[in-house]
Amino acid sequence: MRGLGIFVFGSMMAIGAAQAAPRESASAAPEAGRYDGGWVLEARTTVGSCPGLLPDSIEIRGDLLVGTQAGAAALAAGRMAHWGYVEGDGAIMTRFTSQGGHIVRAHGNLRGSAGQGAWSSSTDKCGGTWRAHRGGAQRAGN
Repeated sequence: MRGLGIFVFGSMMAIGAAQAAPRESASAAPEAGRYDGGWVLEARTTVGSCPGLLPDSIEIRGDLLVGTQAGAAALAAGRMAHWGYVEGDGAIMTRFTSQGGHIVRAHGNLRGSAGQGAWSSSTDKCGGTWRAHRGGAQRAGN
């Protein structure tokens, strides 16, 4: 009978720990919008020959790519479309489409005030890497 009491007590402890776990992980969840603001980009072409397909900067609001700072005129004139989002862990996915049919996809990670990743263009058969930092006039990587 003593063994049964220890088993029941141990089971109750395990259930209590399992119920507490979701509350702990929920409080540790990243806050929404933590990557919001302007980001300066620097892209490097490592495959093919197609420089200048990524904008020099992007704007993130509510964890969504809402525009580009340097490319605002191109976006307003309909010469470039954009799409993208940032997940809670900093993973970023983006796509830029220009009026000339150039499509560029980029993905990577943002951490604090910096980020890095890869980009590619199947329409231009090229790709490379990118680095980013939050706002300011200084180029990423400097």
